[in-house]
Amino acid sequence: MSFWRPLAHQVYYQALGSWIVDHPAAVAALHTVALALATLLLYRALRRVWPGPWAALAASFPLLSESTRAVISWPSQSTDLGVWLFTALAVHEAAARRLATTLLSLLAALLCKEVAVIAALLIPWMPGLGPPDRRTRMRWTAATLGLVAVWAAAYAWVRHHAGLSLPHGLENELPEGAAPVLMRVQWAWSNTIKALFSLPAVYDPRADVLGPAGLLLVLFAAGAFAFDRRARARLKEALPWVLWGGGWFCSAAASLVVIYPFWVPARSIYGSLGFGVMWAAVLGAAGPLFLAGILVLRLAAFAMSPGPPRSISDLPPSTGAFMDFEHLSRLQRLMREARSALKTRYPRLPAGAEVGQAYMPRFAQYAFGGSRGLQVWYRDSSLRWVRMEDFLRDPKRGLSTIVEFEPPPRQIALLSPEALRCQIRAKELLDRQAWRDALVELDRADSIAASGAARFRATEGATRAMALVGLGQNEAAEREALRAIALWPAHPAAHAVLGFLRYKQNRLKEAQAELVHALGANPNDQAARALLSRINQMVTAPALGYGTGERPPTPPPGSPAGRGP
Repeated sequence: MSFWRPLAHQVYYQALGSWIVDHPAAVAALHTVALALATLLLYRALRRVWPGPWAALAASFPLLSESTRAVISWPSQSTDLGVWLFTALAVHEAAARRLATTLLSLLAALLCKEVAVIAALLIPWMPGLGPPDRRTRMRWTAATLGLVAVWAAAYAWVRHHAGLSLPHGLENELPEGAAPVLMRVQWAWSNTIKALFSLPAVYDPRADVLGPAGLLLVLFAAGAFAFDRRARARLKEALPWVLWGGGWFCSAAASLVVIYPFWVPARSIYGSLGFGVMWAAVLGAAGPLFLAGILVLRLAAFAMSPGPPRSISDLPPSTGAFMDFEHLSRLQRLMREARSALKTRYPRLPAGAEVGQAYMPRFAQYAFGGSRGLQVWYRDSSLRWVRMEDFLRDPKRGLSTIVEFEPPPRQIALLSPEALRCQIRAKELLDRQAWRDALVELDRADSIAASGAARFRATEGATRAMALVGLGQNEAAEREALRAIALWPAHPAAHAVLGFLRYKQNRLKEAQAELVHALGANPNDQAARALLSRINQMVTAPALGYGTGERPPTPPPGSPAGRGP
């Protein structure tokens, strides 16, 4: 753990820990209620000085952001949800001029996340709200700063004695070549604005529509101020709120520079209060049509944002984020299916049991949390996940089962460890060119493995194809390689074998394509790389010719294609 956030961490998980595992929908519903409550509190506070539409737009700004779905569905966002809820409560209490409850709310917000320091500095200075005069505002400021000082001292003491520090060395001095501070600030501000309009950090075609539409809205509002004296008067009256909201937004967004370059859009929720207040004041002063315009724009942006994926992809989405709703829903689907498969087959696991993982998609280990995910599912801290590279080094490990990631539609299968041991032995026999003995081991593996396990069977088919080529049975080998590719279209060894067979058939262009495919999935396959280089020379200089009797491009021992999953 990197931070001291006892309310959002210890208290939250102590209260909801079992519900998070067994009733995640109920926890999501609770998060939704908390967001709605925060919106209501902000609306009630702003309604004291603003017309209803202005207050409604500002208070509801985070509700129409794609990133807010992660706050609802991810318990780890309890920090952002908690600081948002208690900050809204502090604003509400300050608007009612209740200092004691304002301080209590600010303390709760600080115990959820450090960014609440911004609220402690700015809440006493809300234009037209809270303390009635400058002297009282100074007294409130002294009280909030005193609270921050006490909290900061306790925070520093806890972090020092508990040895807490940010991951990845984020709080160390910038190393040579690191992004400069101004670039980090620009990164934080621009990504926060994108997140508030449901856009990813990287370029997205939706920005080509939403960007010009937003610019036109601002230009028309500028025109209203230029030609409407009453609009200018309203803007002058609202200017303190524009400055207050702009200060809040810039401060909240700039606080994210510390996590550069690990972007998480859900963290933009805190800055959304300032952004919403600022633009509600500006566009509200321009006229009600402009408030409707930004609402329509944000509704359209939200409607155009991607929904949860229908299946679990091998690679994470390319959104430029460390974790966003697309990444999150992909991993949550993986965890749900893995847990369901395990708990259905094994309602109980013996103490100290080990469970293997095979072919897991990229970034999955973050969701598994080492072995902690398995331990939470079974309420047993002695259980362990075993990654496939560890099992390949020691196939005698007594795994209870192996959880294998599959292509759609059924994306999790349970595999017998003994079936995989047979496959490992078959590949060792291939390295010794013991083709028939390898086929015997593959037959045993096939008889042991349960139905399904498409990726295991694809690897078995590719390995069988290698053995059949070694025996000179090229037609049978081609059938096995094609079967493996049908089960797993990206299987590198199957494409490597098929590339060799096409080479033997003098179908050089097809051989090139298969070997390029194989190397795309497994760049370490030196045999496939050497064969491709030879074919490239033959294509450019056909007179070179080629010999006969070559054996298949068996991947070197230790490569992913040559030594198991």
